[in-house]
Formats: sequence, C-alpha cells, structure tokens
Amino acid sequence: MSWPALYAQLAGANRHSTSLGKVWLSVLFIFRVMVLLVAAESVWGDEQSDFTCNTLQPGCENVCYDQFFPVSHIRLWCLQLVFVSTPTLLVTMYVAYRNHRDRKRLLQQGGGRPAFLHNKSQDSELEILKSRRLHIAGALWWTYACSLVTRLVFEGGFMYGLYVLYDGFQMPRLLRCDQWPCPNLVDCFISRPTEKTIFTVFMATASSICMFLNMAELAYLVAKAVARPRL
Repeated sequence: MSWPALYAQLAGANRHSTSLGKVWLSVLFIFRVMVLLVAAESVWGDEQSDFTCNTLQPGCENVCYDQFFPVSHIRLWCLQLVFVSTPTLLVTMYVAYRNHRDRKRLLQQGGGRPAFLHNKSQDSELEILKSRRLHIAGALWWTYACSLVTRLVFEGGFMYGLYVLYDGFQMPRLLRCDQWPCPNLVDCFISRPTEKTIFTVFMATASSICMFLNMAELAYLVAKAVARPRL
C-alpha cells in the first residue's frame, strides 16, 4: 500500500475542506498511519510466531491462534484506514468534474477572441481553475456531507468489529482453548500483551478523536447551511 500516494490524494481534496477537515487529516496520518507504520507493525510482528500453547499436538496451536485472532490487528487497521479515507475521494471526484466542466465552458467561450488575447487570457484562467478553492455549497455541500457520514459509519463499524472480535481492547495474558485437534483444554500465551494493549487503546482513542472531528465538522456544515440567507 502506498500511503504517500493516498496522502497526496487526500491533501488535494482537503484544499476544499473546512479547518476541522484539515485537523482530521493531520490526526489521521500523524497519530494513526505513522504510528501504524513506525511502531505498531513491529509490536505485532511476532504475534503468531510467539503465540505458544502448552501442547505438542500438531495443528492445535494454529487452530487456537485462529480462534482468538481471526483477523490481525494490523490488517484490520489498514483496512479501516483505507475505508475511512475512501469517502474523501468522492470530494476529489466532484472537484475534478467541476474543473473539467468549467474548463470546457472556458474553452468554448474563448472561441471568438483574437488568437494572441485568447491564448494569454485563457492560460491564466485555466491556471486559476486548477488552484482555486471551491466554496462548500450546493452539490459540493451534499457530497462533502455524505463523505463525512460515510466516514462515521466506517469508523464506528470497524471500532465495533474490533471490540466484538477481541472482546474488548485489552489483550489477555492467558487464553484457554479446547478446539479440535487439541487433546484437551490447553493454555495459550500471547507475547507482550501489555504493550499490545497500549497500542490497541491508543489506536482506538485516535479513531474516536477522528469520529469526534467528523461529527463536529458535520454539525458545523449543517449550522452554516441553516444560517445561510435564502435567496
């Protein structure tokens, strides 16, 4: 996965967002993507190799690991970040559509000008189209609001899924497993459970902060739309 490419896409869309949207992007990449790449992957790198059970029965250890860790935390967080970031690309697509439409209209309007004036003024106006910041109103308001709601749904869904899959955010030290082909009830042990608990709580907290920022931004957009004078 190319995180810099994803950041470039989100940063381009964030030019048209509110101040809260810019804060959300900073939190997403500094406190979630960077922590995931720099620290979390090394913490969970030994989750399966150092998962041990007090039995030598072939296959028992793998079955017990699959029972307690159906999805890796790292893969689940990566999937969550991709799903959470994707709705912002709706804004990018709409902005690209607006720029294409305005560029086409500008080229059509410049058909009757003299050639030397046409080329000079048209080039400057095209540059303005590329760098302009669109006002969040009309169709862009609805696109932006839908992206925020979708972000909230994905964030909440993944948080709930993580909580249900692992029965909370705390990693236990001891797990008991009686799945076949284990001969009886065996004890299994997780490596560095305290360290993994800290990172799990940290990532859940960062996700909660992002959800709060999304709700605050959505409330701000609604309040601004209600206060806008009707023509």
